[in-house]
Amino acid sequence: MKNLVLPSLRSFAAIFFPKLCPGCMNPLHETERVICWGCQLALPQTDHPWDFQNELWEKMNQFGRVERVVSLFDFHKNSRVQSLLHQLKYKGQQEIGEFLGNWIAPQIMTSKVFSEVDAVLPLPLHPERFRQRGYNQVQKFSDCLAHHLGLPVVNDLVVRKKKTRPLVKMKNTDRWEEVDNAFAVKGYQNNTFKHFLLVDDVITTGATLSSCANALLETCGGSISFVALASRLS
Repeated sequence: MKNLVLPSLRSFAAIFFPKLCPGCMNPLHETERVICWGCQLALPQTDHPWDFQNELWEKMNQFGRVERVVSLFDFHKNSRVQSLLHQLKYKGQQEIGEFLGNWIAPQIMTSKVFSEVDAVLPLPLHPERFRQRGYNQVQKFSDCLAHHLGLPVVNDLVVRKKKTRPLVKMKNTDRWEEVDNAFAVKGYQNNTFKHFLLVDDVITTGATLSSCANALLETCGGSISFVALASRLS
C-alpha cells in the first residue's frame, strides 16, 4: 500500500505545486530535471572552453596576469541567465550549480583548458553574508567541476575580511574601490598548490575576482585562472 500511496502523493503535488524551471519559470515536464529543455536550447552559451584567448580573457588580463578565463553563458539583463542566477543565489536552488557544473565539465575536460590547474577555489563570501544566505552560491558548481577534473576544492585558504556592499548598482570605478583589499590569505605556509581556479557566479567588471586573485598571488605566488557561470563584457 505504501508503494502505491507515495507515487499518488507525488502526482498530486506535481499538479498543484509544480516544480518550475528557474530560467523561464514554467512548470518542468516529468522528464525534465532542474532546467527545462527549452531553456537549455535557448541559453547563450559561450565558446570560451575552446577559445583560450577569448574576449573575456583579454579583458581580465588588463588587470593582471590570468592564465585562462571561461564563463559558461553570456549575461544579459532580464534574461533566462539572469533568472537562473537569481534563483541560485537568492532562492536556495543550489541544484542549479551542480546541474551547470555537469553541463560544462565535459567541454572543459575535452578542451583541456584547465589542464594545468591543481586546485579549485570558490570565491568566498563574507561570514555575515554566508550566515544570512546559508550557503555559497558557487560551492556546488565548484564541487562538481573539481569532481570531474579530479582536483581538490580549497575552502579554507582565502577569507573575505571586508563586508562589501552589493556591487550590482555601483559604477565601475566604485566597484573597484569597494572590493579593494577585501580578501586575505590564511595558512599559506602549508599551501602546496601552484595554479588556482577561482570560481564566481558572474563576471562583470572583474573587480571581485581580481581582488581575490591579487591577494592569492601576493601571498602564495603561482598562477591563476577564472571560471564563472556567466559574464558580461560591456
